[in-house]
Amino acid sequence: MSFDCLVLAAVREELQQRLAGARVQRVFEAGKNEAVLHLHHRGRVEMLLFSGDARHARVHLTSRRQARPETPSPFCMLLRKYLVGGRIREFRQLPLERVLEVDFDPPEAMRPVKLVAEIMGRRSNLILVDEKEVILGAVKTASWEQNPKRAVQPGEPYRPVPPQDKLNPLTARLEELEKALELLPAGNGSLEKKLVQAVGGLSPLAARELLHRSRWDPGAPRLSARRLAGAIRELFAAAAAGEFTPVLAERQGLFAAFSLTHLPASELKTYGSINELLDEYYDHLIRREKKANLRNLLYNRVSQRLARLEKTLQEQRQELAGAEDGPRYRLYGETLLTYGGQVPQGASLAVLPHLYLPEETLEIPLDPALSAQDNSRKYFQRYRKAQKAQKIIAERIKQTREEIAYCRELLYAIENGDGRSLEEIQQELIEAGYLREKRKKRPQKELPPQPLIFKTSSGRTVLVGQNNRQNDYITFKLAARRDTWLHIREVPGSHVILKDAPYPPPDEDLEEAALLAAYYSRARESSAAAVDYTQVRHVRRGPGGKPGFVLYDNFRTITVNPGSEKLQRLLKSAAPS
Repeated sequence: MSFDCLVLAAVREELQQRLAGARVQRVFEAGKNEAVLHLHHRGRVEMLLFSGDARHARVHLTSRRQARPETPSPFCMLLRKYLVGGRIREFRQLPLERVLEVDFDPPEAMRPVKLVAEIMGRRSNLILVDEKEVILGAVKTASWEQNPKRAVQPGEPYRPVPPQDKLNPLTARLEELEKALELLPAGNGSLEKKLVQAVGGLSPLAARELLHRSRWDPGAPRLSARRLAGAIRELFAAAAAGEFTPVLAERQGLFAAFSLTHLPASELKTYGSINELLDEYYDHLIRREKKANLRNLLYNRVSQRLARLEKTLQEQRQELAGAEDGPRYRLYGETLLTYGGQVPQGASLAVLPHLYLPEETLEIPLDPALSAQDNSRKYFQRYRKAQKAQKIIAERIKQTREEIAYCRELLYAIENGDGRSLEEIQQELIEAGYLREKRKKRPQKELPPQPLIFKTSSGRTVLVGQNNRQNDYITFKLAARRDTWLHIREVPGSHVILKDAPYPPPDEDLEEAALLAAYYSRARESSAAAVDYTQVRHVRRGPGGKPGFVLYDNFRTITVNPGSEKLQRLLKSAAPS
């Protein structure tokens, strides 16, 4: 990724040609530190996105529908006040900087303003400035105490980004450029990094490309410097003339406004528009990051819950071991009732004949303040309490084990979930009390779960749940009572439904459905996976009613190899859900 000054130059060139004179209809907040201008121009509606996000700062046209916060930020409201009804006059870029200025002709009774987008990594910002170069507002404000070099807050004069002390490839004489480049190999550090430090407007990616184009030879620095200087002047001259070749190297996560000849041509995708490239690239990037963040959140929360449950189970087992002393308390009580007359008053220990083993004696601890009869009564009370506790603890252990199994199923679903499936798991965790529900912006119609759909070789439909909500949905909503239900044996995995087949199913259909059940489980890497199958009518919800947690009977078992070629053909039959 490299949103450098050349990328911004390409964006500015396209925006100037396409949007000069466009009228601002609406302003929306697309996210924290982001704004979208809805523009009308020549019968078209365009959306221009400005982002001051520290990681994804950028400016480009977008066709993506943006989420909107329920309450707009003060900066968004400020933009609405000054921009709605106005027209874009001009897009300008500060030379060799990632700073774009957009001048607006004001709506009636308002003064002219400009919106400054500073695309500078963690220092990125969006700033609204009036005609006297006074700041009206900014996405990120900073006082003199916070930034002694450059305060950014309403009422302060707008101070442009300080110029860099580097060679200007647009104005420097060719001889001057060559002389400076001859010195690059001296000293420590990579050649690429030194080039970025010496010449303005270059990103590490541009430096890497220019070194490749110039065929830099460490053994001939003077000749290499001459070629490099020529390559730099050629690149910036093309940019000044508005000649750009937007390319994306998706595998490397790189994009540029110029051809990347140092990468294989087969790995490059060329675009006719830099705005189209940026819109597609950032949409995919942000979606991936959101999915990864959501996956991490869900996985960590369930893992924490699982760790607590395993600790609780250990404590419950210890408690159960203590409760198993009940028979001994009963024996003490019965013995004291029988031989209580032999116990002296105030004794702390009684040694009496064993009731059931006459040849042995029994040592019974006593409370000296109590009589033998009262000590006997106390032991009977402890016996009844232990007996009751044993039943309660055993039930709690059962519930804890069931929740541990549920958590392991969740972890499997989270590891293998994708997109919508993770959102469904998130909602499940909210309903289960594992996550807190965020305050909803507005009521939304809940979409039904979207399981995977496959076709067997004979054309029958197979449904596969990707999480517990989908498992519950296909088993108890979509499946008929006489459909075939499949699940990997004793391992976390998906519910699988073979639709509209007689029972038992034909061998080929059954094997293919079982392959899917094995593949969408933790037994995916196994060479022999046991899959249970039965009719849906023999499957019922487990105690507690947790989604996806079921009990089943009247089942049979088939063993399949998830690595078979038949499975690969089957996976290609996936249909839209």
